[in-house]
Amino acid sequence: MTLAAKTYSAARWTTASSVARAGLQLMQIVVLARFLTPTDYGLMAMVLVVLSYAGLFSDMGLSTAFVQRQQISHEERSSLYWLSVAVGGALMLIVMAISPLAAMFFKEPQLIPLMLLIATNFLVIAFGQQLRMDAEKSLNFRPVALIEISAAMVGFAVAVFTAWLGWGVYALVVAAMISAWLTMFLSWRMLAQGWRPAWRLRWSEVRWFARFGGGMVLNNVINHVNFTVDLILGGRILGAGLLGLYSVPRNLILQVQGMVNPIFTRVGFPLISSIQYDKERVKQVYLKTMNMTATINAPIYVAIAVFAPEIVLLMLGPKWMEAGPLMRVLALWGLLRSFGNPAGSLLFGLGHVRLATKWNAALLFLVIPVVWFGSQWGAIGMAWAMAVLMAVLFVPGWLFLIRPTCGAGLGEYSEQIALPTLQAGLAGLTAWYFTHMIGTPLMRLILGLCIGITVYAALLYVTNKQLFYFFKNKY
Repeated sequence: MTLAAKTYSAARWTTASSVARAGLQLMQIVVLARFLTPTDYGLMAMVLVVLSYAGLFSDMGLSTAFVQRQQISHEERSSLYWLSVAVGGALMLIVMAISPLAAMFFKEPQLIPLMLLIATNFLVIAFGQQLRMDAEKSLNFRPVALIEISAAMVGFAVAVFTAWLGWGVYALVVAAMISAWLTMFLSWRMLAQGWRPAWRLRWSEVRWFARFGGGMVLNNVINHVNFTVDLILGGRILGAGLLGLYSVPRNLILQVQGMVNPIFTRVGFPLISSIQYDKERVKQVYLKTMNMTATINAPIYVAIAVFAPEIVLLMLGPKWMEAGPLMRVLALWGLLRSFGNPAGSLLFGLGHVRLATKWNAALLFLVIPVVWFGSQWGAIGMAWAMAVLMAVLFVPGWLFLIRPTCGAGLGEYSEQIALPTLQAGLAGLTAWYFTHMIGTPLMRLILGLCIGITVYAALLYVTNKQLFYFFKNKY
């Protein structure tokens, strides 16, 4: 199979996985919002903030290094495997040990047993991580997608059943644990292909990977501080209840990126790694990735912004109506954030870890004070602060990250997102105009989406027929 064929196949299977998992997660939020309280979600948000920081060290960046380097011996791979398992086990123990400190920081004693349980995922995930990365490296996304969809379906079923039994926040924890175990089991069943790691762990065989991964870890830590500072400040200032009202629409917004962006960026990383010495080709792949993510993200975020009150009411129920204005602002933040997301595939595919680290370190001096300033006006203030900051960073992001690495000009860089955003805005405005007088929320939402989708699809067909042909490709 040619590289182009593998790329199309990988993108289509990644699409299937992303859409299926995002759909199941969305359904989980909708169903569980009837059983769980904002406080339950607030507690889980606190747990996930702590775990997300520990997760930055889950394999010390070794998976990224594994994909970026094209030639790896069996001995090197075996040493990498056991190093990843050792790191996963160490992180499990560390998270268990710091759980009382996290409970003290957030002033929530209930965090301790929750963190003790879910910390075991670090070790479980480590046993199958390299197998999945090896499949992705070769653009063999079909079995990876099937594993992810299966684990998501089982996790969804467990979450709904245990929530119905009245387990509260533990329903979310148990579902995450079951998904991790199933993913590990299926990875060995479907991806190993007879490979078994040798019993060896030698520093000489992992030195280069550790050096590359160390840079990745530093970059990811700094980037993650920037990404989660709103949850940290919100948990400290607002408390579990208000943080739950904020975190649920925030997570819904991120579900869109979790569904759309990996379709292209997850494939883009190994693809750019494989052609990293052809700068012109790298530029074209990156610009196409950026255009396609914007083409799909823009109408979704515009629809969420236009119909935020209806979405909150119908998806989460009347007790969540205060989250409507937050979702509208966070939709703007999500759209602007999605424009910069493909840069990760470009930088890491070319091995520019230091450049990414310097950029995120510089942002650290902006994000924390900006979000703190916005927090003085509560959750809505934090949302506006993040959205404005994303808009301000658009041109500097091109200047310091994109132009030096692939040579794309500001005009062609901006062009990738300008037209899809304008078309989505026109479609959203049309949908609002014809539906804003309708009194029934469900009817207003359904009719508005039908109008918006029709208008956007018509505009898109005229200007970007390639997207339609993409899903018709025979591979």
